[in-house]
Amino acid sequence: MLKKYSDFCYQLAGAYALQYLEYFEGLRPKLTKAGLEISLPEYLSTMFVSTASVFGASFLFIGGLMALSMGIAGLMIGIIFGILFSIFTFVGFYIYPRILVSNRASKIRDTLPFATMYLSTLAGTGTSLPEIFQNLSEVEEYGEVSKEAAKISRDVNTLGMDISEALKRAAERTPSDDFEELVWGINHSITTGGSLREFLRQRAETLMNDYERRVEEFADQLSLLVEMYITIVIVGSIIFTSMSAVMSSFASMSPQLVVTVQVIAIFVGLPLISGMFIIFVRGIAPGGIR
Repeated sequence: MLKKYSDFCYQLAGAYALQYLEYFEGLRPKLTKAGLEISLPEYLSTMFVSTASVFGASFLFIGGLMALSMGIAGLMIGIIFGILFSIFTFVGFYIYPRILVSNRASKIRDTLPFATMYLSTLAGTGTSLPEIFQNLSEVEEYGEVSKEAAKISRDVNTLGMDISEALKRAAERTPSDDFEELVWGINHSITTGGSLREFLRQRAETLMNDYERRVEEFADQLSLLVEMYITIVIVGSIIFTSMSAVMSSFASMSPQLVVTVQVIAIFVGLPLISGMFIIFVRGIAPGGIR
């Protein structure tokens, strides 16, 4: 979907985007590491067209509504909102690859210990290195690591690169420092004649120790978060219900209004806070225990 949209935007604004290419060269490696299969000119075209579209839509919608009641002043308000929304859109496109890079790096870090153990097992069977990465790419449970392995396998089997060159390219495009160290270590082992199985075993042990440390830290954080949840949500809701009933008697508030506020707080506020808590916990949880 993104590819089709970027192709459409490139046809509209490709020539314009090429004029400003040098100012956005820093985005080029980010697009690669983010896994976005589009070129920098296509991405810039998408950024420019989307920004202009947001400005036009915001101006027409908000300015049109405001102009009906405020006249020319309403059109000025529409222009101001259009500029603000277009700035947000432009900045959003600029930082979006960075967000994807960080997200992919986190996913790779979570599954890399287990994937490295799998690589170590395959290396012990005498399987060739290209076949090892081919097998790893077929294991969907390893997520982004499998995608990185698929790219290495593609470079070797489809583009005809030797395995050493494919590993160097993988190290340059991966968003994960851990995976970069892994492929450089593999490349060093095969070029120096070292034991690939022993290297992978030691690397898997190091990564697993780091994973266990992060799980322990998560357990400590989770205990603190649970205490905060109990205090804010459970105890807080009881206090709010009691206090609102007491305060209503002093403020001469309508009983129906008090009941309405309490119902909204309990049946809307509490589920919303609980959902945000779950999302936050899933976000900080190491992979494998979500």
